[in-house]
Amino acid sequence: MSGHVYALLVGIDAYTGVVPPLSGCVNDVTAFSDILKGRVPAGELSMVIVTDEDATREAVTREFAAHLGQADADDVALFYYSGHGAHQEAPQELWDFEPDHQNETLVFVDSREPGGWDLADKELAVLISQVAATGCHLLVVLDCCHSGDATRDVTEVVRQAPPDLRHRPIETFLPGTVQQAAAQAAAAQAGTGTRDLDQAPHERWTPPAGRHVLLAACRSSEKAKEIRTQGQHRGAMSAALEKALVQSEGKPSYRDILLMVTSQVTTTVRDQHPQFETVDSNELDRPFLGGAIPDSPRPLTLSRRPEGWTIDSGAVHGVPEPIRVGDTTDTTELAIYPLSAQGPREPLATALVSRVLPDRSVVTVTPEIDPSSIYRAVVTSIPLKPLSVAVAGDAAGTAALRAAADNADSTLIDLIEAPGDAPAKPDLQVEATPGGFVITRPGLVRPLVPVVAGEGREERTIDALEHVARWLRLSNLTNPTSQLGTHAVRVAVVTAEGSTEDGGTVEIAYAGEKPPKFTVTLENTTKVPLWAALLDLTDSYGIYTDAFPAGRVALGPGEKTSLELGGEVPDALWKEGTVTVTDRLVVVTSTIEFDPRSLQQGDLAVSAVPGHDGTRSLEGATTRSAFKPRSTLERMLGSVTTRRLPPRTTETIADWRTNRIDVVTTRPHG
Repeated sequence: MSGHVYALLVGIDAYTGVVPPLSGCVNDVTAFSDILKGRVPAGELSMVIVTDEDATREAVTREFAAHLGQADADDVALFYYSGHGAHQEAPQELWDFEPDHQNETLVFVDSREPGGWDLADKELAVLISQVAATGCHLLVVLDCCHSGDATRDVTEVVRQAPPDLRHRPIETFLPGTVQQAAAQAAAAQAGTGTRDLDQAPHERWTPPAGRHVLLAACRSSEKAKEIRTQGQHRGAMSAALEKALVQSEGKPSYRDILLMVTSQVTTTVRDQHPQFETVDSNELDRPFLGGAIPDSPRPLTLSRRPEGWTIDSGAVHGVPEPIRVGDTTDTTELAIYPLSAQGPREPLATALVSRVLPDRSVVTVTPEIDPSSIYRAVVTSIPLKPLSVAVAGDAAGTAALRAAADNADSTLIDLIEAPGDAPAKPDLQVEATPGGFVITRPGLVRPLVPVVAGEGREERTIDALEHVARWLRLSNLTNPTSQLGTHAVRVAVVTAEGSTEDGGTVEIAYAGEKPPKFTVTLENTTKVPLWAALLDLTDSYGIYTDAFPAGRVALGPGEKTSLELGGEVPDALWKEGTVTVTDRLVVVTSTIEFDPRSLQQGDLAVSAVPGHDGTRSLEGATTRSAFKPRSTLERMLGSVTTRRLPPRTTETIADWRTNRIDVVTTRPHG
C-alpha cells in the first residue's frame, strides 16, 4: 500500500443525562492512534481524534465527510468509533427496508439532548457510500452495542445506551438516507448484500456497496463489553484488536485478524463474537487496513503460563542459559512494558530468565503484575560467559599464573584445568614453560602472541588473556531478541571485484606496493532514525572505533552513508612472513544514540622484554573504570570489556543488533 491514510477516531466516555457514562472508549482510540503513529510513517498519516464533549453528531458527520472524503483510489480511510450503541424506532419511510421497524444507532455526546439525534445505521451507510465512491480502501470499526435487545446485564459494563423512544421525523436524517436504504434492499434481494465471514443472516449493520470492510464488536443479538486490562478500562474488542496487530508478523489479512480477535474476546468475556462484514468477500483476504500498516517484527512478549511467567523466545531463538560466575548468576534481563507502549517510558516491571526451554524461557518478574494480560518485553542485558583458559605445563609457572589471576577480572576469564581433565573444550590454552608462557587456541599450533617472558610475565599474560577475551566477546556479540531486522541498516562492502553484505567475506589484494581500497556503505532501510557504529576488529586483537568522528553516525529514514577504507598487512608482520590478515567489521545498530568508544583497544603485541613493545597491556583501562552507561546498549557494550560496571540508574532502553563482514587482505611476497 503506497497511498495516504486518513483516520477519524471517535471515543466517548463523558455521556450525560439518560445515557450512562463509559470508562474505556477514549483509551481505545488513544491506543489505536498510538499504533497508527508507531507503524505508519508520519508523512503518510492524517488523523483526526474526536473525544467526549467534542464528539457531537454535527462534528463527527462533518469530519467523516470532509476528512475521510480526501481519500482517493490509492488511499485508505478509517473510521473508528468507540462508545454507546442503541436502537430507535424507524420512521415509516424506512419500514419497507427494516422488517422490525428499528434502526441501529451510534450515540453521540449530544444525541439525546433536545433536538439531537443518534446516527442511524442507514445514515452511516450514506456517509460510507460517499467516501467509498472514490475507490479508496475503507475500514469502519465499531466497538459498541448494536443490539435490538433492550435488556441490561447489571453485572457487566456494556456499551449499550437506552433506546431512543422519541418519534424521529425523516427530515432529521441525512439527505439520501431513503435512497441508500432502497439501494441496500435491492442489493440484498439480488444476493449481493453485505455478509459476514460465516455467512450468518443475523447482521443489521449493512453498509452500501463499495470498497469497504466493517469490523463490528459483536453480533446483533449481543452486547459489547468493557474490561479492565493493564490498569485501564478498555473495550474487549478494541483491546483484542490492539493485541492482534501488535503480535502479528508480516501483514495479516482481515480473516487472520478476526480469528485472533475472536479468540481473545471469547476467552475474556461472555457472549460476544466480533465479526467482519463486507460486500465483496475477496476484501477479507486483503491485508488489514489495506496493508497501510507496514511489516514489523513480532515483539517479544511476556505472558503467564502454567509453568509461570514466560517470554516467547527460547534456546532456538538464541536466548542464552544463565551463567554462574563466582557466587552470582548472570542471566538475561528484561524490561516489561504494556503491549502497545511506544517511545521512552518507565517499565512496569523487570524480569530475569531463570530457565531456558527450546521455544520459550521462564522468568521471574518483579514487582507482580496482572497475570491476565500480555506484555511487551525488551532485553536490557545478556549474560556473557567468561572465556575458559586451560593452564598446563611447568608446575611453578602454572602456580604463579593462578596467583596472578586472583587479581584478574573473573567476568572476563576463568582459569581451568588442562584440557585432558576439563569437562569441556576450553576457549584458550596457556602452557607454562621455563622460558615463559605460550598462549594458543585449541587445535592451533601457532601462538596467539609471542612467548610472554621476562619480569612480570604472569601479570602480562593475564592482561593478554583479558585483551583477547574482550575481542572474542565483541566479535560474537548478538542480540537474539532484537526487533530490528537483519537489514534495518543494510551493510555492504564494495571492492573493485564485487561486493558482499551481512555475514559475507570479501578478499582484496595489494597491487604491487599499493594497499587495496574498499568502500563500506550503511543504509537505513527503516522508517525511523537509527544510529550505527562501525568497529574494526583486527586479527591482532585490536578493536578500533574511529571510523566516525564520534564513534557512531545518525541515519535518518532511508539515509545512506559511505566510508572509503584501506586494507593493510603491516610491514612488521609481512617481513616476518605473514601475507594475509583479516579485519572483522562489526556494525552495531541502535534505536537510540550511543557511544562505542569505551571498546577501543590497540593490537596485542606482548614483548618478551617488558616495556619494549610500545603498547599498553591494559588498553583503555582508565576510560573503562570511569565509564557510566547512559543506555542499556552502552551497558551491554561495557559488559564486553568488564561486568564491573556502576550500579544501574535510569538508563534508556535501546533495541540493537549487530552485523558483520570479514575483509581478507593479501600482500604477496615478491
